[in-house]
Amino acid sequence: MRIYVNTFRNFINNNAGINTNGRKNNEIKLRGFHSFTINNFINLVQRKVYKPPIPKQIPVNSMYFGIKRSDEFQWMQNPKNHDVLKYIKAENEYTESVMKGTKLLQQRLTYELKKKLITQGTGTMAPIKIYADEYEYYTILTEHGLKYCRNKKGFPSTEMVLLDSKWLRETNKHIRSLLISPDHRKLAYLLEQEGEETGVLHFKNLNENSIIYDEKLKKIFNFVWGSNSKIIYYTITDEQLRPYKVYAHHIGSSPQDDILIYEEKDKSSFVDITVTKDKSFITLNSNGFSTSEVRLFDAYHDFSKGFPELKLIEPRSIGLEYYVDHHDEFLYILTNADNARNFKLVRASLEKCDKKNWETIFTVKDSEKIEDIDIFRKFAVLFAKREGLPIILCYNFVSQDMHQIELPTKFCVVSPETNIDYDTDIVRFTCDSPFAHPSTYEYNMETRRLRSVRSNPINNFDPALYTCYRTYANALDGAKIPITLLHKKSLTLDNKNPLLIRSYGTYGVSIEPDFQLEHFSLLERGWIIALAHVRGGSELGSTWYDQGRLMNKKNSITDLISVIDYLIRTGYSNPSLVASIGVSAGGLLLGAAFNMRPGRGIFFKYSKLL
Repeated sequence: MRIYVNTFRNFINNNAGINTNGRKNNEIKLRGFHSFTINNFINLVQRKVYKPPIPKQIPVNSMYFGIKRSDEFQWMQNPKNHDVLKYIKAENEYTESVMKGTKLLQQRLTYELKKKLITQGTGTMAPIKIYADEYEYYTILTEHGLKYCRNKKGFPSTEMVLLDSKWLRETNKHIRSLLISPDHRKLAYLLEQEGEETGVLHFKNLNENSIIYDEKLKKIFNFVWGSNSKIIYYTITDEQLRPYKVYAHHIGSSPQDDILIYEEKDKSSFVDITVTKDKSFITLNSNGFSTSEVRLFDAYHDFSKGFPELKLIEPRSIGLEYYVDHHDEFLYILTNADNARNFKLVRASLEKCDKKNWETIFTVKDSEKIEDIDIFRKFAVLFAKREGLPIILCYNFVSQDMHQIELPTKFCVVSPETNIDYDTDIVRFTCDSPFAHPSTYEYNMETRRLRSVRSNPINNFDPALYTCYRTYANALDGAKIPITLLHKKSLTLDNKNPLLIRSYGTYGVSIEPDFQLEHFSLLERGWIIALAHVRGGSELGSTWYDQGRLMNKKNSITDLISVIDYLIRTGYSNPSLVASIGVSAGGLLLGAAFNMRPGRGIFFKYSKLL
């Protein structure tokens, strides 16, 4: 169950400026290993004044909500328009001209970043296996793509290739998702054309290791297996690509005989399908911007006995969100009911499952937020945030005891792994931190022991020389704005350090202290990386989000300005050495901040607004 709230520009990759002198690849040396600052870069790109291409303006008038709007650049929406292609070519030529003096730097950075992608150790790493009943499932990365495999537990010689994606290389298609049937005898996989939102669902008989070519379902958005392994439940979309209908397909039958299970007629909502962790129920989840409505039916339902009974948990109402799983005759529900803005865990019996019968199991503080839950036979695992940093809580169904899992590092991003096995005491998760490749861990909920499954240090990088910590800036209204800082431990606060600020502050999305490849070349050159957790994100819970959206959006912008002022005032940097990155809606944040304070001399070096 998940609550839904996944770079630098590619550098020119050629060999000019690299002197091998007959050496092997691992002995390549680069010319000009000198310190490179912002001022060096500015001097390179500003030696000559270049005129950027200016797109033509063709006004197109339209009316929205009674307001007339003129769009001078609507013509650019058509990628096949000759003038659009001509303009894109001009943009690329302009970029090449401006960046011409940085070719050596680009080659050097490309070399450095590629080296950082190499994991320590020799040979190919063994795949991480997912355990389900008597099988071990895993993927193998080859030069041609992924191979999906399995073998019987403890018998690697029984390896069977379930699906090999190498045949997709030239087709512009990819495998969006695949699921093994509960009896492990069939495979369903959704094949999607690049750029499409729906795909074609194919089936494979694993007993005979053969694809069932004459049976496929088209324009599928999502799917799950029924627990009897005889039925596939799937969703399709309307013309706006909104998933709105759920069908049941009996394996071996014609798609024309598929049964409509549910239709979501509210065009502001979409419907999704999931199966409870214990495989007892199929859930139909109707979700809107701030509403939820969940129905359950028997995952083992036999359609020869009629249509399944759809059990409604709680009718939708504005502002109420909830997500349901099942354990031992009880429904366990994550919800924001009763003003629990950061969500709480409740439970209810199957017979009396409406909101008035919800029993609270666990709540969080204002600066905390529950993001996900995973259910096992003996335990429930809650993935949450506290002060914007991850925590994992483990709830024992028998003793009703709750304990916190000690993470390997404080500043990181934690994500649940694929934990298919319901009857296990082991939960697996990944830990993504600023100074290491994403690593995988297993935690024994019974013995309370953490074990590293795979840890990937950065090649040719000593994390002991660097630090990551949290500080705070004062907002204009007195709120404390968290800032996560990365830099060398030997840093001197003399206002002479180049500073890169990353921020977003939109849609309740938090900016995370995760692995960012492009950071390492900067950190090694003495840069400071600052993550500004401004309002509009959810780092400090839903209230933090609310204080930076709609009529409070200005807080996001002034928070960013306050962060920059604080870092300059306290000696981290100075206005001539400050750069900032804003991706997508983060570009709006930077543009607005720059317009509010144009005279501050703050450089917004890279703002990409998609």
